[in-house]
Amino acid sequence: MAIWVHCFYKYADTRPTVGPDEDPTMQIFLRYAAVLSLAGFVFETCFALNIKLLGYQPTYESDLMLRRRLRMNRKIMFVFLMLTTMYHLMTLDYQYVHKGWLAKYHGGHQIVYSFRYIEWVCCAPIVLSISGQLDHAEDGGARNGIVPSSMLTGIYCIISWQGLVVEDFWAGWILITMAFISYFVASVEQLAFVWYLKDQGREGVLRACLLFYLVVMIGIYGVVYLLPIPGWISATSENKFYCVGDISFKFGTSLMIMATNDLKNSHDLKKRSEVLEDDFNYLIDNASVPVIGVDRDGHVDLWNKKVAELTGLPLERASGLCIQDLVPASRRKELENLVQKTLADEDAGTLEISVTCDGSEEIADLQHKLKSARLVLSAARRSNKLGRLIGVTFIGCDLTEIAAYREAETRKTRFLGVVSHELRSPLHGIIGLVTTLADAEQDKMRAKRLNMILNCANRLLDLVVNIMEMASLQTQRQSGRTKMILHRDPVELPKIIEEVVMLVRSSVDKRGKALVHPGIELVNNLSTMPIIEADAHKCTQVFFNLITNACKFTHSGCVTVCSNTCSDDEWVEVSVTDTGTGIHAEALERIFQAFEQEDSSEARCQEGIGLGLSIAKEVVEMHGGNISVQSEVGVGSTFTVRLPVTMIDIAKETAKSTTSGVVANATAKLSTSGPAMMPRSRTVDSRTSQQTDKHLILSVDDDECNQMLIHDLLQEDFEIHKAMDGHEALAYMENSENPIPAIMLLDVMMPGITGIEVCRKLREDLGFSPITLPIFMVSASTVESTMRQAFEAGCNDYIAKPMRKMELKARIAAALKRKDSLPDTSETSNDNTTALSADLRQRKNRTRSPE
Repeated sequence: MAIWVHCFYKYADTRPTVGPDEDPTMQIFLRYAAVLSLAGFVFETCFALNIKLLGYQPTYESDLMLRRRLRMNRKIMFVFLMLTTMYHLMTLDYQYVHKGWLAKYHGGHQIVYSFRYIEWVCCAPIVLSISGQLDHAEDGGARNGIVPSSMLTGIYCIISWQGLVVEDFWAGWILITMAFISYFVASVEQLAFVWYLKDQGREGVLRACLLFYLVVMIGIYGVVYLLPIPGWISATSENKFYCVGDISFKFGTSLMIMATNDLKNSHDLKKRSEVLEDDFNYLIDNASVPVIGVDRDGHVDLWNKKVAELTGLPLERASGLCIQDLVPASRRKELENLVQKTLADEDAGTLEISVTCDGSEEIADLQHKLKSARLVLSAARRSNKLGRLIGVTFIGCDLTEIAAYREAETRKTRFLGVVSHELRSPLHGIIGLVTTLADAEQDKMRAKRLNMILNCANRLLDLVVNIMEMASLQTQRQSGRTKMILHRDPVELPKIIEEVVMLVRSSVDKRGKALVHPGIELVNNLSTMPIIEADAHKCTQVFFNLITNACKFTHSGCVTVCSNTCSDDEWVEVSVTDTGTGIHAEALERIFQAFEQEDSSEARCQEGIGLGLSIAKEVVEMHGGNISVQSEVGVGSTFTVRLPVTMIDIAKETAKSTTSGVVANATAKLSTSGPAMMPRSRTVDSRTSQQTDKHLILSVDDDECNQMLIHDLLQEDFEIHKAMDGHEALAYMENSENPIPAIMLLDVMMPGITGIEVCRKLREDLGFSPITLPIFMVSASTVESTMRQAFEAGCNDYIAKPMRKMELKARIAAALKRKDSLPDTSETSNDNTTALSADLRQRKNRTRSPE
């Protein structure tokens, strides 16, 4: 219809705009509308620029809720831009004004500003569509509930303009009638949408009111639109109403749209935060890690299921308890410091602690159900919805199973050490007694069998020594010591390896066969090497393990030991190459682990428990070096040991190990002993010795077998007196009628009182100096801490079981020679010493004064 009228009917003539002569205030209303619409445009533009300049654009584009606000801003910007443009054109008289033909026909007067109708056609559908916006679709697309009626509003604005300016009675009224019919049809859909919005909460009610307001305002516009036709109001009054109505209509709509949108956003944000809070609480409650929350006073207000599972304490009983009551008393101060540092926003670190739940009387009825949990706790500040600090949240890592594993490992290591020590003691007796029997046996067949027993015992001893060594290393790791204490000896590797090669060549396996198989050549190709700083004993152990392993797995060809020195003389390398069976690639790393072998099956060809390479690797790394292996199955293997010429990265012991230092100190004291150095030395008057050619040795050991071995080893050259425990030894020494022994052999581990305590009492309480009474500590333990304690207690020497006859005699002879070479102190000793010697029986366990 609009197109038909436009093509076949004539429009009314144009006329000039309303001037001051016609209505002096018309320009004021036009300018008022232009300026206010410009202010609205500037406001919405500033909002858009803030979003852009502050970098919020990506956030608004990615969030569907904010994207709706951004789209609304752009639409309102267009509305105000269109509005201010048209009113500025009307103010500056750049416009297209028609005479109202239909009003003239009916005797009225109407002025039609065509630019205003253009603005209505463009802006009215947009304003209505903003009011009909819905939540975005799942794919992010926009949704609107009144698109058809919004488009229809633009159409009836066009035909309402045509109805006023067309020069035909029937055409004009038909167009006006169709415009009002379109308005009523559009209003039906818009009011139906109002009915829908009323159930959408507060924001829905406000939007419903806004849309209802728009429908009513358009209706009022339609009434004012008709009034000038019969001349009921003037043409300028109509246009002044439109100026005020357009601005208030657009501004009011904009403000209400922003208000309803902000309410909608705040409601959505609240719902979103509630959902997030519920999800977060669910996540915390069902987390696989323990989570504990406390308020600022330290009372529990968060206790998730994992903590309840670990401790056996449910949430309803944990709530309100003081967190300090749930940890051991000795650790409460540390926990309090953690909480205070966290509340003060300082770096609090972590805290490993046990949650025992047994310190609170409020849960005493649950003691039989509670469990102890070992946790590593990290703390974070906790705030409420207003951002106020309300407490601390602890997030833990469960170490309960790890702690149990550590305890099991510690017990296993301790068990291995104790069992190995207990095995070594009887082995000492077996090896010593069998050696004595074999040396005295005349029957060759019986001597051979005794030697076989001796070989078996020696192999078992080697196994026990390796286990004790590994247990010692494990204990050092578990106690936090990453480095063993090593001697710093000047070591000539060629000499050590030559001795090892000679030893291996003469060694036999458990079947009595030579370790170096027939047809196998053991070649020592070491070149000249610099003297290095290392532990000589440990180096011997490393290369003995490597060379014996190479010989065991080589059945033809040769085993070659060669060396290399780096150009800077800072590193040396020793390689042991064999032509044996080789090692599979997947086993190259595993063979250096404790108790691991390439073939661990029951059908393996070689004996052993897999400790040799593990100990070798540990020792080499403690020296600051490394050990590597290259192997090819069926071709052979090459083990390379790389050592620094100067030991690096060793603990603070810079000259010698603690043990060797104590020995050196003891030796220095002995060599410089004199009257001034031994105020506690006892006189050797009537107790100097017996009238016999043999020196007296006091053997202190609770094991009858060991006592018999000592007797068999030393009876030819010495007189042996036995004491079966430490108390008996002290009683013997306190008896002034008993002669002072030339040497005391003192076992370390004895019931009642240890050998170390006996030695300390002899030195400090009874006043026997290292010259008057040389004491040899005897033990199956080679742990350095035990040796250090022994020397600190005052012993002269430390002998590890099993003792070798020639070694033992040599040590005793050296001690006696040193004793005889030192000046006799009996004449220069304090006069009070004789009196003390006479009444020691009455003053048992009394500590002498320094005088």
